[in-house]
Amino acid sequence: MKSQTINLLKKEITLGNSAQTLIWFICAIGMNFIPSYPVYIGPFYITLAIMMTFALNQSSHDILYTVLLPVRKIDTVKARFLYCGLLEVIVLLASVLIAVLKHNLHFPQNKAGIDLTIAYFGLQMIVFAVFNFLFLGNVYKDPLKPGLRYLIAAIVYFIVYAICELPMWTYFHFSSLLAEGQISTLPSLAQIGLMLNATEGPLLTKQCIVLLCGLLIFAGSWALTFRRAARQFEKYDM
Repeated sequence: MKSQTINLLKKEITLGNSAQTLIWFICAIGMNFIPSYPVYIGPFYITLAIMMTFALNQSSHDILYTVLLPVRKIDTVKARFLYCGLLEVIVLLASVLIAVLKHNLHFPQNKAGIDLTIAYFGLQMIVFAVFNFLFLGNVYKDPLKPGLRYLIAAIVYFIVYAICELPMWTYFHFSSLLAEGQISTLPSLAQIGLMLNATEGPLLTKQCIVLLCGLLIFAGSWALTFRRAARQFEKYDM
């Protein structure tokens, strides 16, 4: 059964891709080099790549062709999940390399929100987990109609992004007031933003906790989302 999944994954990589996937991936990476640009926007392009995979398969009748093969439905879902997870992990690892590069080259601080800090990667995995649960966890109810489910997941992606950035926006606002002497200390939410955006010092320990939580949520959500999608696809009448 493992060989079936691997073969189906190879099919996803070789036939489920398009030039758009490469374009979205370049955008996801390239956004990290734009000064003072929200770093959560770049990974959003990977969600577009995932959506376009389903749209491309819809036009090519890939799902119908695949279920006619001597493979289990669950292996079809598993291969697609592995492919989507691979896209998300690759963009996260590429962002880690970019973070190291920017730190060594002393890039200016991101004024639009959080920078590529340790905490950011934990938060981004949480954002991905929410998107995966809403889109991949529901799209197999009818995989031939992914548009509406992607729209809902995309809207929630930006809502969660705003929640994750709120401490940073609060920090930027109150730090300027603190510098002007209008306040004597930062409020609690702004202090959280200060912690999330630190690049050195003891605050990095707290960032590692955020990263670990994000990693556990990301990994755990994949298992829950996969089981949900597999049950849906088993009930789906082609």
